[in-house]
Amino acid sequence: MAHREVETAFEVGPDVPLPDLSGVAGVARTQGPASARLVATYWDTPGRDLTRAGVSLRRRTGGDDAGWHLKVPAPARGPARLRTEHRRPGDASSPPADLVALVRGRVREQPLAPVVELVTDRSTTRLVADDGTVLAEVADDVVTVHPVGGDDTAVRTWREWEVEAVAGDEVLVEAVGAVLASAGGTVRAASKVRRALGDAVPDPPSTEPRDGSAGEAVRAALARHVARLLAADVGLRLGDDEAVHDARVAVRRLRAALAVYRPVVDRAVTDPVRDRLRHVGHVLGAARDAHVERAVLAERLDAEPVELVLGPVAARVAGDRSAAHAEALQEVAALLDDPEHLALLALLESWSVDLPRGPRAGEPAQVVVPRRARRAWRRLERLAASVPRGEGRDDAWHEVRKAARRARYASEVAQPVVGSPARRSARRARDLQDVLGDRNDTVVRRATLRRLGVEAHLDGENAFTYGRLHALEQCAAERADARAATVLQRAVARGHRRWAS
Repeated sequence: MAHREVETAFEVGPDVPLPDLSGVAGVARTQGPASARLVATYWDTPGRDLTRAGVSLRRRTGGDDAGWHLKVPAPARGPARLRTEHRRPGDASSPPADLVALVRGRVREQPLAPVVELVTDRSTTRLVADDGTVLAEVADDVVTVHPVGGDDTAVRTWREWEVEAVAGDEVLVEAVGAVLASAGGTVRAASKVRRALGDAVPDPPSTEPRDGSAGEAVRAALARHVARLLAADVGLRLGDDEAVHDARVAVRRLRAALAVYRPVVDRAVTDPVRDRLRHVGHVLGAARDAHVERAVLAERLDAEPVELVLGPVAARVAGDRSAAHAEALQEVAALLDDPEHLALLALLESWSVDLPRGPRAGEPAQVVVPRRARRAWRRLERLAASVPRGEGRDDAWHEVRKAARRARYASEVAQPVVGSPARRSARRARDLQDVLGDRNDTVVRRATLRRLGVEAHLDGENAFTYGRLHALEQCAAERADARAATVLQRAVARGHRRWAS
């Protein structure tokens, strides 16, 4: 069972009273407080890899949710912290295998063991709406840290407030948080276990250059993309389609950085990794494309007049694309537990700290990075000028799209070095990539519709609707061609990329 957790925590002194929260917008009254003692034992690797990533795996007793909890961070849009919590009941002495499997991309082959025990004396106040709905719970916690297994974590105690949404949302959490901050609370970014372990948890790799060298510019970019790839790993293991998309984008960015900035890295080491990343991208792409194609074709059919949908078209399309999607997700699952893939993740994570340096890694980033980005932009310009009008046009536009993507990612690597000019160039390349991506999608859908139309005909069904949808996709491609001409002109204009010289 997965639960989306929206919360904010505050450090607070031992004598500060919890303020009255009944005046928060939407709150009619409060209930409680109710008291409980919670004892949580946290598990991690010897290197504290889970805690460093913001992930927590614990067994807790006390309260109404005793059992095993795995908490995984989710992207946050404001001060509230978002996490996905996976709960398993029971009092087993070791973590459930399915929870361990979800974090294998972080743990890999390392052992898990208890690292710290937290005893929390909690006083919980509920915030209730007019109709009796519980909107949020505010916990007033006194937390005591106990070492486990000879860990040198010191025994210590602190107090904190924690507000968590129940039926409420992030807006309510932020409103309650504002009252708690006014009463003396200081926002706590770190989780309880992160604070408890303190210096025993290594800092994550820096995503900003540590000096002005080209090697640092590339290392920092790799660190950002590796972090995104690892952040998507749990979602991939759950078959989440957005995680597939996020991981695929991270893989593309990694490949582009290693390709564009080849003289900055040790190619004897990085070229085989680029090849492996190409395979990973192919596996992820099959799952993502089947998912998107199923949704788009369903939308197209829903928009058609009923008299123009002849036969079980929707069922055939959904069945075909769903089968392709399920098969592709099986390939993703097999990939994730492949020892080669786990070794790849470990290697990429090590490069986030220590880049395999090439001959130009030590040169100034302000010199090397713009010149390498210029090559990507010139490649885009050259390919765009050679798109034919007839046969081969689809393939040529696809190559232009890939070149636009590479120019975009090369410009993103340059942003910490060059600043806003590189950011503007990246936006122009992104606009072209998006238009040509829409166009290429019509090519893929046309091939699917032609195949399904033939299959329907061979099964004795009317294939009219497949032909009609094929024609509509052709029209969409022609509209994309018209948009691409304008967007392409803006993208290849040299004025916005004077920095890449």
